[in-house]
Amino acid sequence: MTPVARPRPKDRILFLETHLDPSPSSTRSEIRFMRELLENFQDVELVIERVHSRADLETFLGHARVRPQPRVVHIVSHGSRQHHHPQLVLSAEEAVDLDRKGDLRLFQDLNVEVLFLSCCLLGGDRDLMRRLLETSGVLAVLSYAGAVTDYQAFITESLFYHLAYGTYKGKRSDLSFREVYERLKFALDYLGIDDHKRPLVDPMLEAVFADES
Repeated sequence: MTPVARPRPKDRILFLETHLDPSPSSTRSEIRFMRELLENFQDVELVIERVHSRADLETFLGHARVRPQPRVVHIVSHGSRQHHHPQLVLSAEEAVDLDRKGDLRLFQDLNVEVLFLSCCLLGGDRDLMRRLLETSGVLAVLSYAGAVTDYQAFITESLFYHLAYGTYKGKRSDLSFREVYERLKFALDYLGIDDHKRPLVDPMLEAVFADES
């Protein structure tokens, strides 16, 4: 009897969104957009959590360390550089200072494939990106080098997932995340989403990879 092939497990994406606007009546959010986008990809399981505090972030990153582990941890937050300290802004009252070893340890041994920080400014600090990579044990860290609009972020991140999980002639993408990133840079330049003067050399979305020499 021919054995029945088991379906390939879905790739989990853990999507963590902070409170993006201090106004209680604000509807500013990427969650609905991401949910409607990724439900079109059959091989993706999207897990969404809202982060309101450091304790929330610690809890959900802890969940990412146990099986079934996500392939991507995607954090949507404001980024800042208060007094030259790179920070994830969780709320109007609370932030994670990524220059502090205690705060950086929130990402210790994450061991997923990609940490995508949808945050302004943090990607412009290559030393920080490298520390995050080494602390977390991920294969790649991505974040924005400067300030970006919601429009730029939505287009960038939808293209990222299209390249990583989209299908062509019925065949799922088999690109590595490095290949996804390189193609994404060209797409953002061609479409005019990345408005930097040299978007291929000095891109809007920066990345560091574990296999870099």
